[in-house]
Amino acid sequence: MGHVFRALMLAHEITNHKVSFVCTRESELAVESIARKDYKIVRQGQEDLADTVLALRPDLVINDILNTTTAYMKRLTNAGVRCVNFEDEGPGASLARLVINALYEGKNTDRICCGPEFFCLRDEFVNAARNPFRPELRTVLITFGGTDLNDCSRRVLDIIEPICRGYGIAIRLVAGPGYAHKEAMEEHLKKLDNPLVTFTWATNVMSRMMEGADLAICSAGRTVYELAHMRIPSMVLAHHEREARHTFARPRHGFAFVGIMDRVSDGRIRNTFLAMLKNPRRQRFWQRQADMDFTVNKGRVVRRMLGLLNERPQETER
Repeated sequence: MGHVFRALMLAHEITNHKVSFVCTRESELAVESIARKDYKIVRQGQEDLADTVLALRPDLVINDILNTTTAYMKRLTNAGVRCVNFEDEGPGASLARLVINALYEGKNTDRICCGPEFFCLRDEFVNAARNPFRPELRTVLITFGGTDLNDCSRRVLDIIEPICRGYGIAIRLVAGPGYAHKEAMEEHLKKLDNPLVTFTWATNVMSRMMEGADLAICSAGRTVYELAHMRIPSMVLAHHEREARHTFARPRHGFAFVGIMDRVSDGRIRNTFLAMLKNPRRQRFWQRQADMDFTVNKGRVVRRMLGLLNERPQETER
C-alpha cells in the first residue's frame, strides 16, 4: 500500500499532463484504492506488462516496482519512453533515466537519488501537528503497514499490552486496508477487555493517528519517515531482509532497530520496549527527529521527474 499512496501523491502533483495508472494483474487492492480517486486505470491482462504500458503510448513512465527486469525496461526504453523508477534494486534500474531510492543510502549521481532528502511527504503530514516532547508517556502507536501479512501487530500487542495496562498507557493499534486479520483482531480485543486499547482499520488520515503518540512500534517502510516528521521515537521491526536494509531506521534518526520480526524473541521486544519507556533515551531520540525537515522534498523530486519531458527523446523503435 505504500507504493499506492506514493503513486497517488505524485499523480496529484502532475496537473498539466494526462495521468494513467497501470496495475499488474495481481494488484486487486491497488486497483480498488486508485479507482476511488477517479484516475484512469488499466489492469494488465494475459499480456506482458510492457505491452500493457506501451499500449498507452506514454511519454514518461513512473515505475513503482521493487525489482524491474532488464527485459521489461529494454522494451520501454527501446520504444523511446523515459522512465523514472522508485525503490528499484533490480537489473532493469540501470536503464532508467532517474532512480529514486529514498529508503536506501548510497552515492548520489545525476541519475540516482538516494537517502532521506528524496523522501516525498504526503500533504496530510505537512499540515499535521508535530508532537512536542511529553515527559509523561501516555500513548503508544502500533502500525505495521497496509497489509501486515504475518500479523506482527497481534504479536507486538500481546507483548506490550500487560506492561501498558500496568502503567496506564493507551495503545493505538492501526492497520491498513490490506490487513486480513481484522475480524480475528477484533475478537482478540474483546477478550483482552482493555479500554486503553483502540483499533483503527483502513484510516484515510494516518497523520491523525500519529498526532498525540509518544512512542511507536512499526515496520521499516516509508512509515519511519512519517514518524520522524511527526517526531515520534520508535521501535522498528523489519518484515524481511529487504526492509532491514532501510538504514534510516536507526538510533541516529530516533529509531531503535530491533531486528527482523521472525528472528527476534519476545523477550528482546519486551526489553527494548521497557528501555524506550525511559525519558532520557526517548527525549534524545525525539530531539534528533526535531532537527529534520522533509517538507521541500516532494517539489524537488517532481521537478526532476517532469524535467525529463523536456529532454530529447531516445531513439525510438515504435
